[in-house]
Amino acid sequence: MGATGRAGISVIVACYNEEKNIGQCLRRAMDAVPDAQLIVVHGGKDRTADIAEDIARHHTRINVIRNKDDRGKGHAVKVGVENATHDVMVQLDADLQFMPEEIPKLVRPILDGKADLAFGCRFMEESVVENYKFSFFRTVGNHLVNWWITLLGHQTFHDITTGFKAWTRKAIQDIAFKDDRFIYEAEIAVRADLKGYRIAMVPITYSNRLGGISGHGRGWREPFSIIWTGAKILFFAPLIRLSLW
Repeated sequence: MGATGRAGISVIVACYNEEKNIGQCLRRAMDAVPDAQLIVVHGGKDRTADIAEDIARHHTRINVIRNKDDRGKGHAVKVGVENATHDVMVQLDADLQFMPEEIPKLVRPILDGKADLAFGCRFMEESVVENYKFSFFRTVGNHLVNWWITLLGHQTFHDITTGFKAWTRKAIQDIAFKDDRFIYEAEIAVRADLKGYRIAMVPITYSNRLGGISGHGRGWREPFSIIWTGAKILFFAPLIRLSLW
C-alpha cells in the first residue's frame, strides 16, 4: 500500500510459532473490531499460518503473510505496515496477554484526534495486571528503560516495550523505524517524540500467555535476553535522539 490508505483500522498480528493462540486471537479481534483488516505476519515454522489461513477462507478481511524472510519482530511489523490498507494501524501480540477486546479503547485517542500514536500501558495505576506475574528482570528492566526514554524526551513514557500499540499511517511512515528485532519498540517511542508526535498512554489489561513460549525464551534464556535487549535500548536511544542512528 502506498502513502495513502482509507478510513478504518488495520490490526497487525506479528507472530512467531503461536499455533496455540492464533485462532482465538483472530476470533476475538474480529468480534472487537468487526470491520477491521487483520494482517497475520508469521515467521515461524509451526502451524500458525495454516490455522490463520483456514480462518481466512471464511473471512476475507484476514490477510495471512508467510514471512519467509523473517528477520525479527520489528521486521514483521514493517511487513504488516506495508500491507495495511487503513490509515489507523494497531500492533497486537498473538499470545493474548493483551486483550483484543481493548482495541477500541486503544485507538480512541487517535480516532478522536487527540493523539498520533497510542501505547497500551501495563505500568499505570489504572492498568489491570492481577492475572500476570512479572518477573524481577522484567519489572526492573521495564521501569529502567521507561525512565531512560522519558529522561531523553519531552513526554512521560509508562511502557515503551508494550506489544499493544496504535498509530496513524502518516506517523509510522514518518518515523520510519530501522530495527528489525526488539529495539524497534523503543525506537518508535524515541523517534515519535523527537518528531513531535502526540503519544497517548492508555492503561490496559495484561495477563499470562495462554500457551507457547515468550519471544525472550524461558528458563535462563529469559533474563539474559531481557538484560541484553534492555542494554541495547539504553545504548541506542541517545544515538537516535542525537540523530546518530
